Amino acid sequence: NQTPLWTLHNYTSISASEAKFQISPKNMKKELRQIATIFKAEIDIASSIASTMRRRSVRIVGLFTFFLFASKGIVEANLPLPPSSSLPFLRGSGYTLAFAPSSSAKPLEKSKRSPILFSVVANNLDRINVIGSKIQSETAKQWSGLHDNVGREWGKVTSSIAKIFSRERHQGAKKLDEVLRTFQAVLNGNEVDTAQLLKACRAHLLLMKSGGAALRVVAKDMETNLNKAESLFHKLPPKEGRYLASLLENERQSGIHVGSELKDASAAMGLLWIRRSLAFQLEFYASLIPSNGRHPKDVAMDAYYNTLSPYHGWLLQKVFPLSLSQMPERQVFIAKFGGREVDELDRESEREIVKKLKMLVATWDPIINSWRYEFERLDLEDTRRA
Repeated sequence: NQTPLWTLHNYTSISASEAKFQISPKNMKKELRQIATIFKAEIDIASSIASTMRRRSVRIVGLFTFFLFASKGIVEANLPLPPSSSLPFLRGSGYTLAFAPSSSAKPLEKSKRSPILFSVVANNLDRINVIGSKIQSETAKQWSGLHDNVGREWGKVTSSIAKIFSRERHQGAKKLDEVLRTFQAVLNGNEVDTAQLLKACRAHLLLMKSGGAALRVVAKDMETNLNKAESLFHKLPPKEGRYLASLLENERQSGIHVGSELKDASAAMGLLWIRRSLAFQLEFYASLIPSNGRHPKDVAMDAYYNTLSPYHGWLLQKVFPLSLSQMPERQVFIAKFGGREVDELDRESEREIVKKLKMLVATWDPIINSWRYEFERLDLEDTRRA
């Protein structure tokens, strides 16, 4: 798409049909050197394109491109050839030449023209055209092969990207499945299995973090309390911390609590607030099950006042509702819990996610009741405001 460099030189423009034979053996070397200088940049461009091809093609294209440019300048500038003899495979169909001999050169008379030189150049014109056609054909093959290779590799890339996003969506859906599976194994009869409870809470923490900014505040608070409970659990012998009742009893007997006032860094304090957080989420998740229910923001506020607000001090009662006021639409929560984008949520996937949420809510209810019972039995239900 660039203007040929030789058109920028200060020569008189003449067409091939008007050119006169001006080359003689005496000044042939000089003219060829001049042609090579004029076409140097064009050869560099052709070589840079050819460098992407195989080595064999690079040698062929680079070598014959030079001869084609040089031969075309010689033939069209100095031979009385018809326009049909131009080289159509280079930059379109033919040239208007901008090359003419210098003013000092004297035209040779017809009788002094070299028939041998004229015959050699003219006879080679057909060969040049054949070579040019071969180069064009070879170049087309190379570009076709390159296009196929690029298309094949791009197909692999897009396929890999699709698999990655599909895997991420699959992992997102797995989070809800893992929460449901682990909480279903928490109750052993009427006893709460401590190890399984902590594992289930840790899995639920990941699900909450994927629920967006509105649940991240709840998740952060839950993670802090979960760390408190895990700290004691890992220190106790397996038998003493196997069930929630035995873990709480061992900590109470250590004398770190003052009656029902729990030590802030204790496992009991952490487990107390985790239970209250799950009670809040149970009420909130239950509101997401019906498709025509109230806006999540309104339901979350009601759930907060029923479960957490009685134990929050003045500051938390101002901050916590503010975060809940940013609750998005129901469909956003359903999609996030299923590891999807909202526009990917169809009726079938929505039914499946809602079904799992319903099962989770039903699983939480007896666990929270047994949890509360153990705290009340051991007089560990600390009702002070935080």
